[in-house]
This record gives sequence, C-alpha cells and structure tokens, in this order.
Amino acid sequence: MSEPQSQENLVRTFRLDDASLAELLDRLDTTDRDARPARAHERYNYRLNRCVMHMQQPGSGLSTAYIVATRNLSAGGLSALHGGYVHAGTRCVVQLISTHSAWTIVPGTVVRCQYVQGKIHEVGIVFDNLIDPANFCPEAAKTRVLLAEDDLAITRLVTAHLTRLNAEVDHAEDGQIAVQKALSGVYDVVMMDIEMPVMDGIEATKELRESGYTGLIVAATALTQPEDRQRCLQAGCDRYIAKPYSREDLAKLIESLRQEPLFSTFQNDVSMRDLIDAFVAELPAKVRALEEAMVSQDAKKLESLVRSLKGAAGGYGFEPITELAAKLESALIQNTPIGQLQESLNELLNWCLLARSSASVTQGVS
Repeated sequence: MSEPQSQENLVRTFRLDDASLAELLDRLDTTDRDARPARAHERYNYRLNRCVMHMQQPGSGLSTAYIVATRNLSAGGLSALHGGYVHAGTRCVVQLISTHSAWTIVPGTVVRCQYVQGKIHEVGIVFDNLIDPANFCPEAAKTRVLLAEDDLAITRLVTAHLTRLNAEVDHAEDGQIAVQKALSGVYDVVMMDIEMPVMDGIEATKELRESGYTGLIVAATALTQPEDRQRCLQAGCDRYIAKPYSREDLAKLIESLRQEPLFSTFQNDVSMRDLIDAFVAELPAKVRALEEAMVSQDAKKLESLVRSLKGAAGGYGFEPITELAAKLESALIQNTPIGQLQESLNELLNWCLLARSSASVTQGVS
C-alpha cells in the first residue's frame, strides 16, 4: 500500500462545505444512535474533513488515495464518508492524525458500505490491530476524579453520571481520606464535599494546599450563599459546584477538564510498553516530591528532582516533560528565586499529569 502523502493530487469524490458536512454528520449521529447494535468498543467523535485514505480494490495490486471525511473512531475501527460505493473486503490504509498533529498509519479492511445521500456513502472499516482512541480523541481519555463524599446514595448517583461521561471515579468517604488519596494518587479533579465527618472539606482543602498540592479542587456544597462560596475559595478551592449535583453541571465540569493526553512517542513499540507503563506509574511520586520541594523552598532538592526528570522523561518518549524540566534546571542553576518559578513548575506538573501509559486493549471488532 502507498506511504503517507500530502493532500495534493488526491481524489476527492464529493464536495460539501464545512457547515453542510457538519450538519450531515450531526444528523447521522442523531438518527442512528439507537439503531445500531451494541459494539465491542466505545466510539468517539473523530471528524477530519480531509482525511487521506488509500484503498486497494479486491483483485487489484494498485491503490488509490482519496480524501474522505471521518465520522467516528473506536479502538477497532473507523467510520468515514466517501463519494461512492466501496466493496466489503477492500483493503485500505488510513492516515490518522493524533491530538498532537502526528501521522499514524493504520491498515484495515472495509466491512460495510451504506448509502447516505447523493453520491455519499458511509464506509465502515475494521483495523488490523487495535489502537488507543485517546491518542486521537481527547474525549476518549478518561477523566480521573476523586469524589470526596460521605453520603453513599449521592456517591452512587454521581459515580453513575460521571462514569457515563467517561470518567474514572475514586471515592473518599471523609476529608482525611480525601487528603491521603489526593497526595498519593493522580487526579484531574478533586470534588470536595464541604460537610463531611472526621475532617470537613474546608480543612481538607487547607491541608492539601499547605502540603503543596496544586491539583484542581472543586468545592461541592448545598450551602449556596455568597459567603459560603467565598469561604471555599479562600480555603484554596479553585471552583464551586452546587448540590444537589445535576447531570448538566457534571457534564460541564468534565468537559472543561478535557485536555489532550500526552502519549509516549514510543507507544507503538511493543518492546517499550512495560517500560513506559512503569515510568508513568512512578510519576505521581515524582509530582508529589516536586510539590514538597517547592513548598519547603528547597532549591537544591528541586534542582535534583527536575534534573532526574529531565534525564528520564525523554528516554521514555515524553519530550515535552524533558524540555520543561531542562528549563527549570537551568533557571535553578542560575539561582533564580523559587518564588519566580511557580508558573513554570505548574506547567511541568500539568504535563506529568497528562502523561498516559500505553493502551491496554484487547482484540475485538469495532
């Protein structure tokens, strides 16, 4: 099959302006959401108006490169719009574009083709090997939530809502446990109930901030007076969400946290998979050590930690972490006051939190 190429001199089999194409895709999403059978893998929106796909007709050794419009993506396959009928069994190669604008070449086979309108058909493709959709669709990366909540009925309900929003929920039944979990794990957000036993949310938030915790903390309380909101923010909470939780408010919160995950440039190298997983598993401890060194204003310790991170991250394919660590190390060597490095450190910690291990998916169909 052909190698990746630019979009010059490629075959375009239908033409729709961007607005009309988006309207068509929205209509397809709406009309067949409940019509298709259950699939082995979750599908995510993946809309490239000008995706390059090489197709090789059965019985032919020649391939043709087309521009197609993709619709959605799963670990096992892709759906795309093409201006013509394509026979089942047609071999193809799709040039997927990652969240960081890198080409990924994925071979597969057409398994279905159905008429949509005019000359346009929807083509279903099954990949030869499974991929990790999160590398291409930020919404496919699970949002890691620590839910600090003592009411078990509310916990069950919120966990159900968040799980449907592709979130991974860890639970802490009181503020003290929430502090312990937040300092030992990695979360995209801590949802902190304010009224809890053992240690309330205000005290738990204060303790986290005094310990150097820089992660996002969202206060959750049924107390909705302006002074209550101010008390939460003064304790160190970043945001405020009113109880009882609504599905709409939770969806807005999760959507606001969507960031492009950071994958290793070696993620497709099977020999590196276990090494990458181990490195990512060690990052929470490294993040915690950096936060502690920052709080204690220990420049020597901070310099040692960022130097170690600089040397390791790039070797595992996480170049952005290495680049930021190198800048911090240079600033520390030049005796830049630690107080002036908070923004750079926060950026480094954020990249560490975005780092994801290799995909752990099993074989199946799309």
